[in-house]
Amino acid sequence: MADMPDDGLILLLPEAGGPPCAAWRIAEEQAVAIPADAGLAGWPGRVTALAPPGAMPVLCQPIEDAATPAQALGLARLAAADAALAHGSLALAALEDGMVLTAQIDSARLEAWQQAVVAMIGRPADALVPAALVLPPPAAGTVYRAALGGMDLARTVAAAFAAEPLLWQALVPPEASVEPCSDAVLSQRLMQAHARPWLDVLGGANAKAGAPPRRLAWLAILVLLLALAVPVGQIARWRMAAAGAEANALAQVRARFPGVADIASAEQVVRTARRQAQAGADGWAPPTAALWQALRAAPEVRLAGLVHSKGGVLRFTLTAPDTAAIDAVLLDLQRAGWRLDQPPAPVRDGGVVVASLAMRAP
Repeated sequence: MADMPDDGLILLLPEAGGPPCAAWRIAEEQAVAIPADAGLAGWPGRVTALAPPGAMPVLCQPIEDAATPAQALGLARLAAADAALAHGSLALAALEDGMVLTAQIDSARLEAWQQAVVAMIGRPADALVPAALVLPPPAAGTVYRAALGGMDLARTVAAAFAAEPLLWQALVPPEASVEPCSDAVLSQRLMQAHARPWLDVLGGANAKAGAPPRRLAWLAILVLLLALAVPVGQIARWRMAAAGAEANALAQVRARFPGVADIASAEQVVRTARRQAQAGADGWAPPTAALWQALRAAPEVRLAGLVHSKGGVLRFTLTAPDTAAIDAVLLDLQRAGWRLDQPPAPVRDGGVVVASLAMRAP
């Protein structure tokens, strides 16, 4: 901890304005509490202000496996910026231990906090950090809870927030294990927030003015390119797979018909061979099997006649109590790829409907 600053000041700001809820001075690599009646004007060193958790909760999301930390951070900043524009507030995002942290803050409230800090010590804060992040990231299924300057803080894997009853009920799973955060851990985290803020509204890439428009434009272009790269790469893979399948099919046809030149002539040769096979003595078997399979799913439909012609056409007659049952059989055959000639309208013969149809291979 040799790089920790000395003689600095940490202020826990209230939501409604006024004096700080708590203050700590940084000395000898420790965060030492300052009495409430101590004068803070002209305090030397770096000043870190902690935003109250009720006004600045933080969402925590894991970095996706397919994204680098830089990509995840860029996407989070763009998403946060879009949400902030809709509400007239500032948005920021940062990384901590493989998690993307995002938060929003109202511009007017930020200005009021800075004015309060100026009134207290004579100059604005150097950093503004969400107080809820003083709690460390918990393990899955665990919730850390602690009181800091009279404020009740809570942090789950997914959020850091004020431990108010409604928020607690909404954000904490019933089966979660609640563990208190020790004073030693809080002191260590205060030092980290002062020296290396995880999420700083005022500094670095998260400055009050937000990312420059040119940088946001480049981030938007990067996101667009990444979004396009996935479907373009997938299309290229599909085309390569299709070309490979076409070459394999052509090779199989050429093994039987050496004179085939391309895929179009191969399809024609296969169709001709199929028609010849269906017109032969064994051609009745495939269409008859398909018809039989469709009839098994419709027990109310009866087969009244069956004829297989030399041209490979299967002609059959169906009877059923109503037209809907026959239509269901025809739909099953069409879904299986069989072609049905336009049949005459079914006729009613006594208590049943009779339909004569013709079916052939595609």
